[in-house]
Amino acid sequence: MSTTITSRGFLDAGSLGRLPTKEGATINFGGVKREAVMGDSGVLGFSEEFEGAPFIKATIAHAKTTDETNIKNFTGENITLNTNSGKSYTLMDAWVSESLELNIKDGQLEVLFLGTELIPQ
Repeated sequence: MSTTITSRGFLDAGSLGRLPTKEGATINFGGVKREAVMGDSGVLGFSEEFEGAPFIKATIAHAKTTDETNIKNFTGENITLNTNSGKSYTLMDAWVSESLELNIKDGQLEVLFLGTELIPQ
């Protein structure tokens, strides 16, 4: 039996609908960073520190119909990234984190969505 390896994704962003993303979106699960706590006799255990919020970073194909204002103002909605291997990831209560950057030569609009929780499905 063959296994489909994740190689494509489709980004559905609430009121923005399905975004025309280029290949290579990135998912970060966020969460805690664990570090060893050392004592005189060696490792005593670990400590935890919240390292960062989960995110989805994508490149949108830019065209005349691209609504940069709606994308820039996107807040408080869920985003789902569906992969060709059958896994889906929902970023809860997402918002656009950074200012948009348009690469004119390649027709690409970079967007970073942060959220409160990333739920694998």
